[in-house]
Amino acid sequence: MSSAPEPGPTRRADPAAVTAAFAAAAALSPSCVVEEDGAGSFRHDHDALAEAVRVVGAWFDAVEERVAASTLQFLVAARSWSVALGALAAGGVVPDLVRLRFRVDEDATVRVSLPEPVGWTTTGDPAPLLLRAVVDRCLTPFHAELRAVAKVADGLLWGNAAAAVRSAMRRLPTDFGDLGDRLLASPALRDRLSPDGTRRSCCLFYRTPTGHTCRACPLVGAAVVRHAEH
Repeated sequence: MSSAPEPGPTRRADPAAVTAAFAAAAALSPSCVVEEDGAGSFRHDHDALAEAVRVVGAWFDAVEERVAASTLQFLVAARSWSVALGALAAGGVVPDLVRLRFRVDEDATVRVSLPEPVGWTTTGDPAPLLLRAVVDRCLTPFHAELRAVAKVADGLLWGNAAAAVRSAMRRLPTDFGDLGDRLLASPALRDRLSPDGTRRSCCLFYRTPTGHTCRACPLVGAAVVRHAEH
């Protein structure tokens, strides 16, 4: 079942317009950069994804695999929302992320590429298209792949995805009005954040030796015990 309502009047965007939107979005934020080199990806590749989790865990000294998996997924979610929102802000298009490719560097930087830059334009509300692109066609299958590699709670992953909406929008110098609230009202993301923006689930990053609680952490003010202290 789709997480998004049916979009209003839409049409397929010219691939050249999507490419131009990516180029313009890259000037807004490094998180919006989409590379041309599409070689390699840890999407749809069990072994490559397991290695990506290992690389992220090694960079952050995360002893627990679920911490590394959650951290990788948040980076993927944040990049996915940034790419989609950046293209909308800079070029008025919503890219189709079903073929978005992810790679991770040794410093845990997630890099993305899209060999076939296609997408949609709409004269109506862009939220349904964004949800289709990011939630339905990108994150939902990725979560299934990740949970086949590491034992990490599905609710935690969707909490990360909701927090990543806010993170991505803060990085863009664009007034999207209440678009963020409408995205967070979708079935997959609803109630993942409190009204004040506090998460209802923890991303676990505080359990890395040098980790910390984020601005939306539900554990702020509570007794936070790092893994290294056990």
